Amino acid sequence: MRKVLCVVFSLLCLCSLLFASGVDSYCYDNLTMGEQMAYEAISDCLTHLIRSWNSGSFSQATIQKAYNCFLMDHPEVYWSDGYTYVTSYVNNTVSGHHVEFDFNMDLPQIQERNAQLENALIEIALTLPSLEPGYETVKAVYDWMVTNCTYDELNLDQSMYSVMVNHSGVCASFSKAFQFILQCLGIPCTVVNGRIDQRYNILGSTLGHEWNIVNIDGSWYHVDVTSGLSMTAGSNEIDYTFLCATTEEILGSHTIANIVPIPQCDNTDLNFFNHYNLKVATYTRDEVARAFSNAIAIGRKPVVRFSSYRAFSAAIEDLFTNQGIFELLKSVTGQDLQSLNYVVDEQTLTIRIDL
Repeated sequence: MRKVLCVVFSLLCLCSLLFASGVDSYCYDNLTMGEQMAYEAISDCLTHLIRSWNSGSFSQATIQKAYNCFLMDHPEVYWSDGYTYVTSYVNNTVSGHHVEFDFNMDLPQIQERNAQLENALIEIALTLPSLEPGYETVKAVYDWMVTNCTYDELNLDQSMYSVMVNHSGVCASFSKAFQFILQCLGIPCTVVNGRIDQRYNILGSTLGHEWNIVNIDGSWYHVDVTSGLSMTAGSNEIDYTFLCATTEEILGSHTIANIVPIPQCDNTDLNFFNHYNLKVATYTRDEVARAFSNAIAIGRKPVVRFSSYRAFSAAIEDLFTNQGIFELLKSVTGQDLQSLNYVVDEQTLTIRIDL
């Protein structure tokens, strides 16, 4: 709890917490030395509300990349509203270049918002089962957002403040809030830019989409809270399709267009169905019963995912065509059911029973 309680009370406290944490430099680490120098100068300006910077020989492209990367690393700097690149002339000859930064609030306003963010962060932390870095903490933050927040395409505030304090926002505000909370807990996390398939019903996604990658125990995973909200809508259970997904899985619905390279995410250990042993490689009733029992043990409805279409087809034939599902459920739950509702997802090879 100590990390959370010392989070922010003023502008400088908020910034220094993350700058010293070692979990906020993903984009910085992927820049050239020259780009890093521009990044550091921009960092100084934005965190101290310095409006004008003599940018010297830095090119506009370098400044733009460094500026974007800084904001991607630091969601806690939410008051920057862009900049203007100015070229000065003397006697029709270029005499220098400088950058004029725009801020959408002043220091007292920032301090007031930071106090609200501090309270919000403590409130969120109190819902977590643990503050130790790891899968369960990442999942708990994901659960909190999906359970307590709403997607609102009319919300023009794309900062983390929108989600953390007002509990609503668009994809950018969700990804920044998720990143900020995990960084405060010592978990490396950054944002990813791209697009998403419209079948997930996230409005405005054709104009761009933002989600996260997170490092857990040395492996990187994709996490898309906004898509999780969309997939969970109308259900009384949280959908974990986009929690700790691999690159292969995310590319089934997303297109990555990031400003810096992102790692190949190929570890499947923390896929929800793998982590909780809800996956079946070869169909038998005993194997499905095991998966159903494991799901019930963690408070879920009976669910199972199959590793192959062959196993999935065998399950459909035995459990539903031949009505074996009733006998199986009786062995798991003790209930002698005469009818039931169920969901069969051929795309993900998943069967879920709505008891």
